[in-house]
Amino acid sequence: MATPRFSIEIDGTRLPGALLGRIGALELTEADNAPARLALRIGLRQGADGTYDVLDDGPLEPGAEIRLTLAAPGGTDQVMFSGYLSHLRPHFEEPEANSWLEVLAADAAMLMAAEERVASYRDAGDSDAAREIAGRYGLQFEAQDTDAKLAADDMLLIQRADDWSFLRHLAARNGFVTYLEPDPVSGQPTCHFHPRDLAGQPQADLTILRENANLDWIDFAASLERPERRLAHGIDAVAKRMVRADGDAQDELLGQALFAAEAAQGLARAGATGSVRFLRGALPRDAAMGAHARGRGVRDHLAIEARGQLDPARYRGLLRAHRTALIKGVGDRLSGTWYIREVTTEMVEGALVQRFSALSNALGRRGGESFGQSAEEEPPA
Repeated sequence: MATPRFSIEIDGTRLPGALLGRIGALELTEADNAPARLALRIGLRQGADGTYDVLDDGPLEPGAEIRLTLAAPGGTDQVMFSGYLSHLRPHFEEPEANSWLEVLAADAAMLMAAEERVASYRDAGDSDAAREIAGRYGLQFEAQDTDAKLAADDMLLIQRADDWSFLRHLAARNGFVTYLEPDPVSGQPTCHFHPRDLAGQPQADLTILRENANLDWIDFAASLERPERRLAHGIDAVAKRMVRADGDAQDELLGQALFAAEAAQGLARAGATGSVRFLRGALPRDAAMGAHARGRGVRDHLAIEARGQLDPARYRGLLRAHRTALIKGVGDRLSGTWYIREVTTEMVEGALVQRFSALSNALGRRGGESFGQSAEEEPPA
């Protein structure tokens, strides 16, 4: 039977096979608007002089760069994580064979969060500020330009936070996501700052209760309390006029019809007078206020969540966050395209499993879904 393959590099040096064999568990979590985090559990061995090789004389120094390359059984090798040592947690117990060292690492968001700063961005939009922040750390940058630019003689864009917090703030108010992800071959990280990719080519099918099933389980939850629209009002002090945004979200639908509209009809039937919330804190400029109201509306509308567990050996690959995937075997209303928000990849004693969280803004199939693709047909993501 095929087994997972993995390797660990520390400061560019691959760990030898004997040390890799002492890694009893690893866990990698990737998610929108959060640092990717890697945890390794390495068995500790005491030498004749009382020292422990990995702990007392090893490569795990402050600032060490850690890289994980992983392949599912029958799948393709790809760099899944590139980051830096964040914590060392030794554990000792009787018998000595049960002692271990937990190694925690985070991606370059850890560096971006290390220093709070005051900075200004002249004649810049939110995407311009995000690009400058990524440039401070030598990161490649993949972004969509934001609509509004703030002139220095009008309303100066000012940062009073660490770079990672400010980057997430800029993304959130435009309805964007931000995250770092390594190139699957070179391992070089890219900083992403753009809307969720709801229209891209879906990953291989996630299947349950059908032939070639690869899900162990899956469940769903739909929120009926999300607002259908966001309204924003403000006063443009320079132009001396009221500025408004009507919250027209312009969603990329993942199913037949926007679920928030269906939920709003249900609220009205139950006696509610509307399904509208105000957007507080939007910048009082036409382009900025419109963009912020639309972006928050798109995020509100992702009101349906799926959580499940995947067997990568049956999937013949690895599910990745920040992309869509097709779910099937769960009926007409729930089968279709879903956006994968978070994935946790766990390997314990050589057995690989993935848990995921996915979002949708609509129920029912659109009719053009390309069901039938397997992960073994796909190149590394």
